[in-house]
Amino acid sequence: RPRPEYDAIGIRLGSVFLYPSLTAGLGYNDNVFNNSGKLGDYFYTLAPALNVQSAWSRHALNLAIGSKSYWFSNEESENRTDWNFDGSLRLDVMRGTDIKLNVHLADLHEARGTELPGGLGPGAATEPTSYSRTGFSGEFGHTLNRLRLSVGGAWDVFDYNDVDVVLPALSPTLNNDDRDRTDTSAFVKAAYEVSDNTALFVRGRVEGHDFDALVDDDGFNRDSSGWGIDGGVEFGMTHVLTGELFAGYTQRTYDDIAFDEGSQFGFGAGLKWFPSMLTTVSVDAARTIEDTSITASSGYLSTRGQLGVDHELLRNVILSGLLGYQNADYLDVVRNDDILHGGLSGRYLVNQNLHFEAGWEYTDRSSNAAAFDYSSSQFLLSITGKM
Repeated sequence: RPRPEYDAIGIRLGSVFLYPSLTAGLGYNDNVFNNSGKLGDYFYTLAPALNVQSAWSRHALNLAIGSKSYWFSNEESENRTDWNFDGSLRLDVMRGTDIKLNVHLADLHEARGTELPGGLGPGAATEPTSYSRTGFSGEFGHTLNRLRLSVGGAWDVFDYNDVDVVLPALSPTLNNDDRDRTDTSAFVKAAYEVSDNTALFVRGRVEGHDFDALVDDDGFNRDSSGWGIDGGVEFGMTHVLTGELFAGYTQRTYDDIAFDEGSQFGFGAGLKWFPSMLTTVSVDAARTIEDTSITASSGYLSTRGQLGVDHELLRNVILSGLLGYQNADYLDVVRNDDILHGGLSGRYLVNQNLHFEAGWEYTDRSSNAAAFDYSSSQFLLSITGKM
């Protein structure tokens, strides 16, 4: 919620506002490599960011660019820098008609233990795998009385970098080129407003996943296409509830005959509930089919849910809690992961230019593939300067 006495004022340049910030942190992770070894280390972070927001009477522009660097005291192989850019533009063509555009660029690193077991054993990656993501999306919407019609699409390119391995048996590098892919999708949606701030909707979508390599290192063609249909209810911004809740059916077909067709019941939720002026409860849940590079598996069925609570203990003291669960059921192979994660944090707003934050995060993954079992916890204390 707006807090004029603590929110950054920003720098005005004509009809846009600039909001620069810099966050420095000190933390400790008790399982740096996300494996059963439980090797801990202290680390330091630095995260500059710049947000640009328009103040136009029509249309809207939002730009965000930032990076976050990690430096570890002992495990220097885990030092890394992630950066991202996100730009969104809304064009108000006429009353009830608009066009939304988004472009995003990012250079990121995978967490240890994502596709390979964590640790630095023989054949393991010497450092976290880096990858880039470049994407664009657009949506056209038009309102006819109580009916809102929209159509849109998205295009995303993932590019994974090769990484050196520890004590290589066959090759000095881990080939990640066969993970590079382009994801495309398109959708149509019709939403009917049944009452103020509440609408029922139906949505159909198609998607394609095109991998750069004809076959991966194990000889599998991972290209796939799919479609889905769902329906639900969405809530506009009210004093009580906002977001959407939906359920439907999704299907994905793989080009390789070794992979079975994936057909699943799907659902999703993205809700914010305001039980009081001091408390916000967030609910996020989804059931989707995700890509993987696990040998002989076409992908995995991800069923996940998350509950978050933010509470204003004082006007300038915000406490937050998070609890989430995910089940990853890998298709075509016998592997199933249960992942539990949670966290607690507190933010102290000093004034419009400074705030402190302390947070603790916990993750526990239990898998019938024993090499992927691990638990980790991390504590971070940070200070943020902003304008």
